[in-house]
Amino acid sequence: MRISRLAVLSLAAVLALTGCASGAPAGGSPGAGGDATGGADLVVYVGRNEDHVRPLVELFEQQTGLTVDARYGSTGELATTIVQEGDASPADVFFTQDPAYMGAISEAGLLAELPGDVLESVPEGITGAEDDWVGVTARRRVLAFDPAQTPADRLPDSVFELTEEPWRGKVGLAPTHSSFVSFVAALVAMHGEDEALAWLEGMAANDPQVFDGNEEQLRAIAAGDLEVGLVNHYYVHRLIAEDPDFAVRNHSFDAGDAGDVLMPTTIGVLDSSDHADNAVEFVRFMLSEQAQTHFLEEVGEYPLRGGVGTPEGERPIDDALIAEMKLAEVAGNLDIATDLIARSGLI
Repeated sequence: MRISRLAVLSLAAVLALTGCASGAPAGGSPGAGGDATGGADLVVYVGRNEDHVRPLVELFEQQTGLTVDARYGSTGELATTIVQEGDASPADVFFTQDPAYMGAISEAGLLAELPGDVLESVPEGITGAEDDWVGVTARRRVLAFDPAQTPADRLPDSVFELTEEPWRGKVGLAPTHSSFVSFVAALVAMHGEDEALAWLEGMAANDPQVFDGNEEQLRAIAAGDLEVGLVNHYYVHRLIAEDPDFAVRNHSFDAGDAGDVLMPTTIGVLDSSDHADNAVEFVRFMLSEQAQTHFLEEVGEYPLRGGVGTPEGERPIDDALIAEMKLAEVAGNLDIATDLIARSGLI
């Protein structure tokens, strides 16, 4: 029997709990009692690192004169909250760090269709199947390593090689982090459930080092306590920006390999929004050249608005890469991904 969408999201929230994207405590519990909006002109649930988004929220307020109640937390927990709140949710906008959780909200029928100009501002294939969410930025999955301890010519061409004996005990991953859940959702879209489960079980049997998140893996590599880690590309860029001597670098798997998967951050407007016009303007702002440049220069993510640029040293996004990722299918695979991770023995 297929479990309910709320049950799936609850499981996903548990998986994501230690992989919280906020980087800071949430600014109040979503849906708590009292005035649900606090008198704000817009309520945004943000499942992204607060340090990445808060400067843009403040800039949006300055430029529009609108007040924004931005509530930060993990993508999984906020998605669960939205489903629980249903049409009574105070949220106008949901901004996630991956497509799988947004896909679950879409499948629950809680998102509004976005205007054509918003959908057309990003490459084809990085929008919801119902035109109710859109990608904002993108991250690629990579294998992080320290060239001083692991020569680049020793690194695998495919993520599937990491289940082999030479990598026993040497690979870090964060199976409870929402970015890993979305990676598994992409693995299912590209190779099917059986092959995805076989890979997860192979990883579990190969004695991986398990972490709560991506940054912890990079710091372990830098300290010499870990050889390689499966992470999103932008963490290395962020840590190098903080410390130019940070030694860890990104290794790209072969183009088209499941390890090279592209994962967009996503944004959508709740169908129950009381401030729909303001909500759409917020979405447009996040896709503006100004906001996209912020994500490129300050976070190291791929802008999805054309002509803004590509993170230094990273493979450019192209139409073929987007098509290979099957993002529309990824957005519908949250329940499958969480089930496979739970069954694999990784947690």
